[in-house]
Amino acid sequence: MATRLICRATLWPAQEHHLRRPDWTELFFDLVFAAAISQLGGPLEHDFTVHGIAKYAFLLTLVFLAWFGYTAFSTQYAIDDVLQRGLTITQVFLVAVMAANVTDGLDTRDAAGFGAAYGGVRAILALQYMRVLRLPDCRSLARWRIIGLLTAASIWAGSALFPAPERYAAWALALLIDIGNSWPSLRTTTTWPPGATHFPERFGLLTIILLGEFVASVMRGIESQMAWSFLPASAAVLSLALGFAIWSCYSDGANGWKTRQIRSHKDVRRLRIWIALHLLLFLGIGILGVAARHAIALPPGGHFPEVDQTILCATAAGTMLVIIGIGATSQRHFKVKRLTIFAVQAGIALVVLIIGGVASFIIAAAVLLLLFVCFLGQTALLVATRDEVTA
Repeated sequence: MATRLICRATLWPAQEHHLRRPDWTELFFDLVFAAAISQLGGPLEHDFTVHGIAKYAFLLTLVFLAWFGYTAFSTQYAIDDVLQRGLTITQVFLVAVMAANVTDGLDTRDAAGFGAAYGGVRAILALQYMRVLRLPDCRSLARWRIIGLLTAASIWAGSALFPAPERYAAWALALLIDIGNSWPSLRTTTTWPPGATHFPERFGLLTIILLGEFVASVMRGIESQMAWSFLPASAAVLSLALGFAIWSCYSDGANGWKTRQIRSHKDVRRLRIWIALHLLLFLGIGILGVAARHAIALPPGGHFPEVDQTILCATAAGTMLVIIGIGATSQRHFKVKRLTIFAVQAGIALVVLIIGGVASFIIAAAVLLLLFVCFLGQTALLVATRDEVTA
């Protein structure tokens, strides 16, 4: 049936009792954002330092908030007409503009364009919320969202006119407004919870798409090798295996994308933690992808530079702890009281951190092998913890 030009917005059921799959528009939206996040990795490839990671984390946070804003809206409100698709396509275009303006420093004109384009994304989301103002059950929430979105969008757009120091202050203010406006509130989230199956699945889909970008980064590393031997080939295979182990740890171990019922304020608090941890997970996946590419490009038997290995192992350990946290907030894990298992999991992460301090004694391929084994160990422990609850 043809899509209508304009149709009335409705609320999805507060508690889903059926499986609602992401539609094609949402899947396309996720792919565009994954491409934008992949674009952020270009500058990080050439500036794999603490400074480069800080810049990457800031830009990734904005891209994530842009994705999360639309995801939260489409999960809660049912609108499928030409106007809605037009607004979504406009958001996609602005995200493409954001991705095209991330190659230089934050004090450049390109970075100012990135912030202004992000402000446009927030303004479009405000227009989408204006369409649900007539729904009596959620009018106050929509009004609050619109005020926050338009205020932040004005600051983001206006910051493009400021020089670098003043621009940073404007960005900080606008970012705080965006985070506060996006944060799930206790009362409204309990009354109108996100889809119990749909919302987590959107996060799971973006995670696996980003792991696909991880694989693409490995492929680019393979292209950079002029002459192949056993050790570079092993580094490539182990990098792919590491990506699979991260997904297995997240999906099979932590049940990161499984059903999440929101019935109480405690559930909302766990949801907040779960959302924040996913941002850290996406950050970790991006950094690990660049590190894997560096490993493959090394000469046979080469070692990571000290800074690279420290960053790699610290990120891997942090990603392990993040996935453990995601598992701890799930319905199958949060009731577990076995502190011994948590202590072992923390011990594995500590071992990974220690590996980062002995760069001169371990070749890059061996480091990747150790990380792969450690992620498999974390997966096994998470599965064992889950089985205790479901038995």
